[in-house]
Amino acid sequence: RYPIGVRSRMSREKPSCLVVCSGHQKGVSAQSFIHSFTLTSSAFNVFLVTPGGTAVEFVDIDDTNRQWIADFRSKVLSNPHKLEEMDSSKFVALVIPSCPGALFDLNSNQELGAILNAFIREKKPICAVGYGVAGLFSTLDMHTQQWSFKHHSLTAPSLTEIVRREDFPSLPVVLPDFIRKHGGTFSSSLPTSLHVVVDTYLVTGQNDQSTLTAVQNLILLSNARLSRAR
Repeated sequence: RYPIGVRSRMSREKPSCLVVCSGHQKGVSAQSFIHSFTLTSSAFNVFLVTPGGTAVEFVDIDDTNRQWIADFRSKVLSNPHKLEEMDSSKFVALVIPSCPGALFDLNSNQELGAILNAFIREKKPICAVGYGVAGLFSTLDMHTQQWSFKHHSLTAPSLTEIVRREDFPSLPVVLPDFIRKHGGTFSSSLPTSLHVVVDTYLVTGQNDQSTLTAVQNLILLSNARLSRAR
């Protein structure tokens, strides 16, 4: 069952989409979140979730997005629901915007892994952008070392983009290395270039600049899937 107050925010006209964000202090890219939330809200009932319902810490706030973030924080819907309480069967799509914090919490979150595996079984559209791609790593079986997205084609921040981070030496995982090591096919474009990979039901974007195109593709995949189901 949904937490108190959730049903009142649901609209029967739209299907529901999970927007999964990191709850870690390394945060969520403000611009990637804005694009993800705005686009998904046009097509779905959006449920913002974080591990434990922790408040989202936005990073890379500047003059172009500061007011939007301030307005968003003043609304009730900015309070995340607990990822642990979500029932995957209630949602038709899932988005993970670029979250540097995902390298520290979503990458090994068991609840997220279970939700993603349920989506995979039903081939529901999944979109992960930038550092949010680390959230897909939560489907790695720690006993067998089998990754649910092996044999998939993905993109994520390139090594060139990652090494530019001041905290690079302390990062717990390097995305291109993980993808290749566990059977995925990795590709990237030039740093800050728009680069999106679509593989069946999975959409990945290389960086913040790829968010709009990645989420647009998710919506197209979801619309096509729902049309076939009618």
